[in-house]
Amino acid sequence: MPYLRESPCFTSSPDEQDAVLSEQLELVLFGTAAGPMATARLQTSSALVVDGDIYIIDAGMGLTTQFWRAGLDFRRVRAIFLTHLHSDHVSDLFHFLSSNWPWWDVDRQRIAIHGPAAAGASGPEDARHPGLPGTDESVVVPECPTPGIVEFLRNQVAANAYDINQRLRSTRRRNDVPLDFTGALHPPMYDVHELPVPAGASVADYAPPMAPQTIYEDENVRVSATLVDHPPVFPAYGFRFDTAHGAVSFSGDTTVSRNLVRLAQGSDVLVHEVNAVDESVGAFTDTPLAETMARQFLTAHTPSRRYRHRDGSTTPGVGEVASAAGAGALVLHHLYPADGSVEAAEFGLAATADFAGPVIVAEDGMRIDVPGLRRLAALDTTIPSSGASPEPGGRSTPSLPSSSDTLEGTPS
Repeated sequence: MPYLRESPCFTSSPDEQDAVLSEQLELVLFGTAAGPMATARLQTSSALVVDGDIYIIDAGMGLTTQFWRAGLDFRRVRAIFLTHLHSDHVSDLFHFLSSNWPWWDVDRQRIAIHGPAAAGASGPEDARHPGLPGTDESVVVPECPTPGIVEFLRNQVAANAYDINQRLRSTRRRNDVPLDFTGALHPPMYDVHELPVPAGASVADYAPPMAPQTIYEDENVRVSATLVDHPPVFPAYGFRFDTAHGAVSFSGDTTVSRNLVRLAQGSDVLVHEVNAVDESVGAFTDTPLAETMARQFLTAHTPSRRYRHRDGSTTPGVGEVASAAGAGALVLHHLYPADGSVEAAEFGLAATADFAGPVIVAEDGMRIDVPGLRRLAALDTTIPSSGASPEPGGRSTPSLPSSSDTLEGTPS
């Protein structure tokens, strides 16, 4: 099935969105750019709306405004899941909570925030700075150089203490009682949970093979997590959301990852990052960062098509990952470059070379009806593979390829 430019399953125009809002499972893409650099796209953040309740995945710059533009109700936010602590995935987190303070359902709403623990807590013990690669002695904030999500939010509260304290004495009061969303004076708006790290995993072994772990469950959704491979960041996670209306998996930032393929097996939709390698590397040619940025693009992200390295080895493209996972449809997200130098259609067409299901290139503000997309994917009952086995609903799920020219032997 080809790259989809238009479909009744997704919309970008606010005038078209009312019909989608009634669906039982909706994917909302707030921001779709990779990296902390300014582009025409906003930084990565998404949400799943399940029977009206909202589950947010990552909180890059633009989440707060895009959430408002989407007409979503903050009182329906149940949980927030953070794949890793790079700034382009968390820069709007505290702002989102603080800006929606007036709309907080004080008596009933407690948002579960799930994110990485401190990298240094997993060692290795002989490292100069556990949780950080290399031996360089220079670090900022040496007393806490690798904070996890608990310390991250604690530091954000401290940095915004004047704003919070001033508002507690003026507008954020009920019956003359201050309503403190941080939990210092009042039951908080949110509870913070640090994601578990399997024994043996550390910055020295980013993503050892593991089974997905259930990290959250309520009446709408079961959320599972796995470590993915995004060097030198540790820990970095992918997430899977299982609902009564379908399953959606998110890769987070990763190179080709066997853990992610295992997590996403049979998902109706796989939301996966993508990188146009040659254009990304070329953008930094003849700059001081040419070598380090090339290394990042070549080892920490998933290429739009199979990439051949100078030593003759290859890294599979994102379409091959989606095929190996037996995904029903592929949504390309966290795009790089995101400056328009690579057209959206180029990302999509590259992926279709290795994936037979629908391919959608995310746009800021796009909303996708997941049940509708699943029905569209079912129209094509064959995904080319070796050793494919039939799955309910007519879709076939490929087994992981085993030859040296496939996912086997590539970064896991």
